[in-house]
Parts: sequence; structure tokens; C-alpha cells
Amino acid sequence: MDVKSIQNIDSARQINSQNLQALDQKNQVRIQKETIKQQEEKIEKLKNEKVSPEVVEKVLEELRKKLSMLNTQLQIKIDKDTDITVVKVVDKQTNKVIRQIPPEYVLKIAKYLDEITGLLLREKA
Repeated sequence: MDVKSIQNIDSARQINSQNLQALDQKNQVRIQKETIKQQEEKIEKLKNEKVSPEVVEKVLEELRKKLSMLNTQLQIKIDKDTDITVVKVVDKQTNKVIRQIPPEYVLKIAKYLDEITGLLLREKA
């Protein structure tokens, strides 16, 4: 076997290794998206039903456990300006927001509408 064929084998192994890593990352992202979608469906069902706070807390804890296995974190906060509940799925390593419900632009629109409403009421009075 000559040196060139050994180099070709090594480069092929490197390419295969890189391809496997890329596939693994894609699978993790796919699993995360599926989990988020399933949980969003559960949340939609809960919105349409009257549910006790204990049940909501149980569902949220279940969701947090599942997301922690995927190296993600669930954050639930109330926006100070609009009093709207904001749910964020955040990557633990990078602290990057993967998904936010409602999106940031919706919060900005709601804040803007509140400001306009306040101005109109002040002008009429």
C-alpha cells in the first residue's frame, strides 16, 4: 500500500466522522423540535380547559424534566410592560433562546398598542 492510499483512507475516515457528528446534531435538534411541538399541543389543550394550578404545575414540571434531558431549559416569566406570560425554551450551554411564545415582536406590538391607547385616552380627557 502506498502513502497516497493511506492518506485517502485517513481523509475518508475524517469525513465520515464529521458526517456522523452532523447527523447526531440534526437528530438532537429534530428531537427537541418534536418535544417542543408536543408540549405546545398539551398547552393548547390546557388553554381550552379549566385546569387547576396543581395540574398546570405538574405539566410544567414534566416539561422541565424532559427538556433538561435535551440540554434545554424552560423559562416562564410575565412581561413587565404588558403583563403577558412569556414562555422561553433556552439552550443551557449557550443561553440562546430556541423558542419563545409569544415571539418578541408580538410583545413589542402589544406594548406599542398600550402606549397608543394611553395617549388617546389622555387626549380625550
